[in-house]
Amino acid sequence: MLNETAGWVDTHLHLLPGLDDGPETFEEALALAEAIVAEGTTRVVATPHANYRYAFVAERVAALREQLQAAVGGRLQILTGCELHLSFENVQQAMAHPQTYSLNRSRYLLVEFPEFFERQALGSALEQFLQQGTVPVLAHPERNPVFQQHPEALDEYLRAGCLSQVTASSFTGRFGKRAQQFSSELLRGERIHLIATDGHSVQQRPPHFRRAHALIAKEADEELARLLCSTNPMAITQDQELPYAPRPAVKKKSLLARLRG
Repeated sequence: MLNETAGWVDTHLHLLPGLDDGPETFEEALALAEAIVAEGTTRVVATPHANYRYAFVAERVAALREQLQAAVGGRLQILTGCELHLSFENVQQAMAHPQTYSLNRSRYLLVEFPEFFERQALGSALEQFLQQGTVPVLAHPERNPVFQQHPEALDEYLRAGCLSQVTASSFTGRFGKRAQQFSSELLRGERIHLIATDGHSVQQRPPHFRRAHALIAKEADEELARLLCSTNPMAITQDQELPYAPRPAVKKKSLLARLRG
């Protein structure tokens, strides 16, 4: 049985200090945690980068989480995972040790696409994850140039069983007009499974849900806003099936296309 929460649940957040391009010091991390509490978020998954620039060391992540959790107390539950850049080495490591990299040691793995990528190669990597029972959660597809230009590629991955996680501030224009427009298109097309903040700092990349939640409620309805910002993210942290899990329908070819073979 899924436990509901009155607040928001953030499954993509750069909260732990000194690991990546998030907070540099413990004091900055604590200030970010306080901003999260003030926003009304009750549970987060700290997801430091795992890429060519930032090494992911699970033991260090766990130690920093314990330190920050002790400082913030019971007002915010801090869990851990990572934002896994889809490189060959990372895919091999995550295939061999999936719970080391997944969101709260669940079946769900947050993955980041390169800015430009070969669709077939990465599709093969995602398929490998799915075959072993790991569900890739695609971080901020609305901000990726390939998906913006070829939304049918995103549809292919979602039909295969991947999930789509859109950044809250994309709805408010933080990442430009195209990302804002594409976020709305994905919402209308039922191609979003959850919203996350991808917060990095109090000043530059604040962990705000409120405005995005209001915009989604206005564009769709309050129930969908709650599902995307709270219910589905909570299910992921508890390693549960998602209550709301739409998949794009397969488009039928036109008669002319079918005749052409």
